[in-house]
Amino acid sequence: MRVTKIIREYVEKTIKEKIPYGEPTTTYQQHAKALGDLRSQLEEKVNTYAQELLNSVGNLPEGFVIERSGCAVFNSTSYRSPMYTADQVHQREVREKRQAAIENILVELELGATKTDLERLISEAIGE
Repeated sequence: MRVTKIIREYVEKTIKEKIPYGEPTTTYQQHAKALGDLRSQLEEKVNTYAQELLNSVGNLPEGFVIERSGCAVFNSTSYRSPMYTADQVHQREVREKRQAAIENILVELELGATKTDLERLISEAIGE
């Protein structure tokens, strides 16, 4: 079977669907979202408190101004965490597994495999 762009895209899409990232990526993404939500809550509380302080400042002389600069008060990152590192290693392994499966299937197709062989090769690649 000649491997056309449509067949290549079908194989790539099918393999990506059948070999998901799963754990630990899901756990890392949940924790990263929770960290972002916490940062947003902290920002909101600081903004509320800052506004209260600004409102409580008495009459300032003409030309004296206090403004919020809009700069972030809190930054958050998880790039130095062991969970992030484990997730990156896992994602790299999944990408390599996907790529190897795709290449194997495409080579078999180029060597004359049929549609039946294609489905069998996909099942073998994902371990069914």
